Amino acid sequence: MGRNLTPRREPLSPLRYPGGKALLAAYVSGVLEENYLSGCTLFEPFAGGASVSLELLRLGFVAETVMVERDPLVYAFWHSVFNDTDALCAAIEACPVTLDTWKLLQPAREVDDPAQTEYTTLQLGIAGLFFNRTNFSGIIGAGPIGGESQSSNYKIDCRFNKAKVIRQIRTVAAFAPRVQIHFGDAIQFLQASAETLATSFSFVYVDPPYYAQGKKLYRHSYTDADHVALATFLRDQGYPWLLSYDDHPRIRELYAFNQLQLQPIYLDYKVKSNRRAQELVISNLVIPPPVYDGDLSQQASLALAQ
Repeated sequence: MGRNLTPRREPLSPLRYPGGKALLAAYVSGVLEENYLSGCTLFEPFAGGASVSLELLRLGFVAETVMVERDPLVYAFWHSVFNDTDALCAAIEACPVTLDTWKLLQPAREVDDPAQTEYTTLQLGIAGLFFNRTNFSGIIGAGPIGGESQSSNYKIDCRFNKAKVIRQIRTVAAFAPRVQIHFGDAIQFLQASAETLATSFSFVYVDPPYYAQGKKLYRHSYTDADHVALATFLRDQGYPWLLSYDDHPRIRELYAFNQLQLQPIYLDYKVKSNRRAQELVISNLVIPPPVYDGDLSQQASLALAQ
C-alpha cells in the first residue's frame, strides 16, 4: 500500500536544488518496504541535492548510500561535508556573502574535473555552496539573486542563512560512515559497479536531469541521445531500480517497454512555473500509488495525478 507522506519542517540537504526530491523520500521508503528492500545499500547516481539519500538514511530505510555527482562543484561540496566538516563550516562562517565574493569565485565555475585544477576540493566545495545559495533558484550556472546591480528587494544574501546551513551540514555529516561520494558520469559508474549491484543487497534511485527544462536548470544537462542511452541502459538491468522524471511525452515513449511500473505523481513545488509539477516514477519493481493528507492546495504532499 502507499505511504502516507508528510514533509519535514526543515530539509536535511543544505543545497537549494531545482526539482529537489525531499518530498519523494517517503514514497521511496514505501517502495523499499513493499519490495522487502529495507536495510539495503542505496545507489544515487545523480546525487544533486541528495535529498532522497539523506532522508532514507535518517529514516533508517537504507544501511548506507553511494552517491555519484557529475558537477565538480556539487561533488566537492558533498565531499567536504562528509570528509572535511569542520573546515567547511569554518569557511562558511568566514565567507562574506557579497557580490564581490561572487565575482571572486567565478573561475571556479570553469573547473570541469576536481582532480585537474589548482583549487582544493574544499575551495571548490565552498564555491559550489556559495553559488547554490546566492544564485537564482539555486542554479550554479545562473546569475546572482538581485542581479549584478543588486537593485532588487531580494539581495544576494537572502537565501544564505549561515547558521541554518551549518546546522544542516553538521546534521548530515553524522552520516559520514555510511556515505560514499564519487565524481563522475552516472551510467559509467553504474557500468563499473555492475558486479556489486548484481550480487549485493542494493537499490538504485535514478533522478536524471529533466527532459524539458534540463538545459536551463543544470550545468551538465542531457541531450535527447543521453536520455535514450539511459533508458536503453536501465532496460537491461536486473537489479531493483526506480527512476523519477518530468512527465514528458518523450519520456513516456522511452520507457514504454514491458514489465515496467509507471506512476504519475504530483510534487508540490515550483520549478520555473506557477503550477504544481507533475512527474513520473518508473520502476522495474512493484510501486504503490502515493497517498496524501488533506487539501493539495494547502499541503506539500504527493497525490495521484488525475
